[in-house]
Amino acid sequence: MVCRVWAGIVVLAIMAVPIAGCGGLPPGTRSAVLSEFRAACGHPGAHVTVRKVPVTIRHADCDLTGVVISYPPYGGATVPRGSGGIGTSSGFTLVVHPGTLDVTVNATGPPGNA
Repeated sequence: MVCRVWAGIVVLAIMAVPIAGCGGLPPGTRSAVLSEFRAACGHPGAHVTVRKVPVTIRHADCDLTGVVISYPPYGGATVPRGSGGIGTSSGFTLVVHPGTLDVTVNATGPPGNA
């Protein structure tokens, strides 16, 4: 009887390994993304209010294409489809890096139209 119990435990342990592998996130994915960005990943039209700058979100971890990103009171912008930079007279900058499509948000100088 003891052998059957141990055999059952071994079978369950072997089955648990592949199941655990399927349930987790691959290394370097959404778990690496700041909490304020997670819900917006892959959802064009979503809005993110950044809490601290500068911040860079890797495109490999989170696709922010079409997402509106703001940093009050500096302004905001929609992440474009390709690479390039967007800036406002309020000091807000959003850069989509060529090649990686990583997004960097920053704000410099005093807020407002200085």
